[in-house]
Amino acid sequence: MELFTNHKPIASMASHKILFLFILLGFLNFATTEPQDQSSTPFYLSHACNVDNSIANSAFQFNVRSLLSSLSSNAPGDNGFYNTTVPSQNPTDSVFGLFMCRGDVPPRLCQQCVQNATQFALLNTANISNQESFMRLMFSTINKTADEAAKDDKKFATRQTTISEFQNLYCLAQCTPDLSPLDCRSCLSKVIGDLPLFCEGQQGARVLYPGCNVRYDLYPFYRSTKRTKPPAWVPATNYPDADSQFSEDPTYLNHSCPTNVTADSTFQMYLKTLLFYLSSNATNGNKYYEDNIEQTVYGLFMCRGDLPSQLCQQCVINATHRISSVCNSLQEGIIWYSHCMLRYSNRNFFSELEESPKTDMLSVTTSSTSPIPGQDFFTYTLSDTIFKLAEEAGDTTERYATKSLKLTDFQTLYTLAQCTQDLSSDDCRICLVDINRKIPWFRLGSEGGRVLYPSCNLRFELFQFYRGSGEETQSPMPVGHESVTLEPLQFNLVVIEAATNYFSNENRVGKGGFGEVYKGILLDGQQIAVKRLSKSSKQGANEFQE
Repeated sequence: MELFTNHKPIASMASHKILFLFILLGFLNFATTEPQDQSSTPFYLSHACNVDNSIANSAFQFNVRSLLSSLSSNAPGDNGFYNTTVPSQNPTDSVFGLFMCRGDVPPRLCQQCVQNATQFALLNTANISNQESFMRLMFSTINKTADEAAKDDKKFATRQTTISEFQNLYCLAQCTPDLSPLDCRSCLSKVIGDLPLFCEGQQGARVLYPGCNVRYDLYPFYRSTKRTKPPAWVPATNYPDADSQFSEDPTYLNHSCPTNVTADSTFQMYLKTLLFYLSSNATNGNKYYEDNIEQTVYGLFMCRGDLPSQLCQQCVINATHRISSVCNSLQEGIIWYSHCMLRYSNRNFFSELEESPKTDMLSVTTSSTSPIPGQDFFTYTLSDTIFKLAEEAGDTTERYATKSLKLTDFQTLYTLAQCTQDLSSDDCRICLVDINRKIPWFRLGSEGGRVLYPSCNLRFELFQFYRGSGEETQSPMPVGHESVTLEPLQFNLVVIEAATNYFSNENRVGKGGFGEVYKGILLDGQQIAVKRLSKSSKQGANEFQE
């Protein structure tokens, strides 16, 4: 589908500055080789905007919003094409626009695609320390890539270059194979010449012509052509971690108190009240909750999307206790655990995309000219997966998504992405894409790691550290019968307490020899029966005795 908006007729474009919005969405995910049927959702391809943006809340922007609303409402038409005009007394504020859907797309999918396009506001903006230097490097690299593509038999080339110690620029250029080398380079020159018009100041962009296209970004979006099959192994992690799906203990990761402003006594009193509210709402089964006290202190918690309520509760309790001691005298604080994140501030940060302060738990290699074996395959696979996760997480109400992907016969990549639920869909995607761009891909030295932002987070490992959404759970275990036995299992007291909700009366199911029996649920969904031994019993560990 293509969507155009313009505020001047085509005949007068040359003599006026224009707003030009170009959005491409398709119905094929070109990153996969699997055929997709017509029930699939529109897949975002690219967009371009000129740099002469109009003033916010101006008459022209109001007309643009009216135009997009008109395009969206007329999308159910049968012919897949519609154009309209929003006139204005000031000719420079008039807006012209159209949409066109692919010829074979049924009306329902055409409507969905147009609605997605009109709501689309994602710009690939991010911080580059020296924008002028970055643009010079980008044009130099993209032109070298174009030279290589024109000479290549397949009319395709990729290239990467170093921006900083931990960041690379990745470029791609391609022509249709029927073009001669001269025509290919000529086409690519025109495309590259359009980059300043559409994408000045962007960290990533793509421009598409019928005969050629170019793209650049800060993550490896293309598959390496130097390797024909996946490696037999990928580098081992330097951050071994025990919190797989079978680990119940919330693991403290990091905290930050991003201000040196000391809180007064009133703020500290309100903060204690807020932390109590957060902790109380974690006990109610909420995995996300936000609140404020007298518009003086604002706070929220977010638990990992797959956690049962009792483990979310335990993590939030731990977080409130710890952040009280480490940041209580300051007006802002954030703390991360393996199971949850909790933050507070004297300012209203709800629905704001915030990428700082952040915590990276990534292993990077020392500077070396020798690439890590299998790194190209792994980094492409991971970065591509993160991009897809960003799309999926943004499309869910929970702002949570996981993926598993088989790398070899012996290894599977598990990834998880999550945003705070106050973020919009677009802001969630932007947050996760920013993580993708800032991973030190060419220096990445492990197959596992985490990146934690205030608004979103990412984790990837070669072991399953989350509970799968489609996993089957075992049938409820019979209780109250002494003859029922389990294979030997060992859990610490915290695990048992979390599973049985601290041996609550609601979980008590009966009394057998030597003690009372409680039902419980482990993180992986397995239902268990726990016997709490009495003091008179001579069986079991002392820590479970009354």
